[in-house]
Amino acid sequence: MRIHIRRLLPIVIASICASAWAQESKPESSPATSAAKPSASGSSASTQAPDNGVITASAVVNTNEYDPSTDSNEAVGCKKNLEKIAAAIEVYRKDNHDIPNWFSDLVPKYLADTNALICPVTTRTGLQSAFGTLDPKIRSSYLYEFSPTPIPAVVKGSWPGPPMTVRNWKQQQMKVAGSNVPGVRCLLHEPALNLSVGGQVYESPVFWELNFTNSTTKLEDFSPH
Repeated sequence: MRIHIRRLLPIVIASICASAWAQESKPESSPATSAAKPSASGSSASTQAPDNGVITASAVVNTNEYDPSTDSNEAVGCKKNLEKIAAAIEVYRKDNHDIPNWFSDLVPKYLADTNALICPVTTRTGLQSAFGTLDPKIRSSYLYEFSPTPIPAVVKGSWPGPPMTVRNWKQQQMKVAGSNVPGVRCLLHEPALNLSVGGQVYESPVFWELNFTNSTTKLEDFSPH
């Protein structure tokens, strides 16, 4: 299976934005939030998500086109932010024996300086990620990949499989890529920047999974199942 990233992105962006607006108009939560049980995992990310908030899409919906920065200085500044976020998540995990549901769970106890959540590209342009679910309680440039929200419908179009939360899906992907699975992503750069569950910052295409495909691991192995 070959995915043409450049062709797919405009469709993905437009569809996610439309989906997010639709979710805003519905006060009830999606049944997909309870449709799948977490997969068991021996990794450092817990398979049990703490139930400490309503599962909902962010009220922040961005309709910007995908126009990532190629400025290396901005990428350096963003990587420093991701390292600060990694440190905050690690302390949170030690205290709570789990990872947070949102960045806002880290503030202010674990992350007092919320400027660390703002990418230099956002500072320059005002833009946040052009697609994806943003934190419902705090402004951030970054996408948190372990949120307890349903996988967006448009993403399901590219990754077929049963309904489940994004967090449960990422836990499944950890069986394929281990601690390399991104916990935090910044899609305001090209290449994209990722903070792995293991605390490492690395670059990748928009589809980070392409970094970990080979003769035995196929792209479809990362699909929800």
